[in-house]
Amino acid sequence: MLLVDFVVLLLKQWKIMLTSVVCIILLTLAALWLKPVKYGFVTTYTIASYETLEGNRVGLEEPEEVIAKLDNTFIDKQHRRLLQDDEIADITFEVEVSNPRNTLSLLISSDADTAYQPVVEQFHEGLIASIQEDQHQLVEGVTERLNAQYEAYSQALEAARKSNSEAAGELQVSFFEDMLQLDRRIESINPGGPTQLALQSLKPNGIGKTFILAIGVIVALLVAPLVAVFSIFVKQVAIAYRRAK
Repeated sequence: MLLVDFVVLLLKQWKIMLTSVVCIILLTLAALWLKPVKYGFVTTYTIASYETLEGNRVGLEEPEEVIAKLDNTFIDKQHRRLLQDDEIADITFEVEVSNPRNTLSLLISSDADTAYQPVVEQFHEGLIASIQEDQHQLVEGVTERLNAQYEAYSQALEAARKSNSEAAGELQVSFFEDMLQLDRRIESINPGGPTQLALQSLKPNGIGKTFILAIGVIVALLVAPLVAVFSIFVKQVAIAYRRAK
């Protein structure tokens, strides 16, 4: 069979090719219609911190420690708490926690359908409450220890002032500097807190519908000739079989 003859046979299968294109595009449209549209919801939380003598802001605990508490305790606890609500049948979204490099911020993110936005907000609010309670206890503990140290240096300074020792002057300067550093650290403590709650992304996450539709059209145009070729092959085999009889 010459190439020209083959092309003519292929063109005669235009109905099959058109049907193939339409079927694939319809399947693509059905997939797009069934595909859930998920948006990203992000909550940002700044952990408790203080300022060092060099002026750098340092967390009262490392961000990784807070993330570990979330992953191991707080997320599971909040998941169980929400499922106790009769109005919430299931939680279909995941919760991921990350720490942007060189920051004291935590990003709590979830991908979910807009219909689940109230549930996402409840979930994130519960996590924020758990973090705040834990961080509040940490801030109180650190502040109490620093105040105790401040009081101890204050008493030592008072004793040095009453002392007639030759080193009393140096001790007074040393104690006074330590008290200033402690006072500065206490004043610089930032209890932290949320800066945004379950903020919805402007665009859906994942592969866009336009891209999927374009891929469907391309696949349809590529598959249609193959279907036509297969149809010609089947017909030629059927003809050869009948002649063989």
